[in-house]
Amino acid sequence: MKNTLWFLSLLLLIVSSTAWSAPTQVHSLRGDAALDAPSVPTTEKAWRDGEGKIQRNYIQQPPLIPHSTEDLTVDLDGNSCLMCHNWDSEMPGATKVGVSHFLSRDDKALARISPRRYFCTQCHVPQKIAKPLIGNRFTPLAE
Repeated sequence: MKNTLWFLSLLLLIVSSTAWSAPTQVHSLRGDAALDAPSVPTTEKAWRDGEGKIQRNYIQQPPLIPHSTEDLTVDLDGNSCLMCHNWDSEMPGATKVGVSHFLSRDDKALARISPRRYFCTQCHVPQKIAKPLIGNRFTPLAE
């Protein structure tokens, strides 16, 4: 019984000391701003339209999309991306779909884009001009 009382007293002391201790400082992407402080309004970032291809960071990285894709649809009924990026499109400056997208799983050439490569935004993502949220020391391998 004495051991139980001693244990409960010790437990109560630990719980009460941690409950009254100073809260830990929370660090977020907002910096050292208090969590209840109003957020700073952000400005709309610009698209990379007209800047040409975006440099890739690593081998086999899917190319990034330098324009908005909000008005484009990619579903079973159609793929809006192909209006500009298909081989028979005459859109100047639009990167054409890679030859690898016309191969089956067994590396057989297809007349149309492979079903496994049809949904473009599975790999390709839009990219605006924006400062990174956090620092990054990544450097690609030298060629």
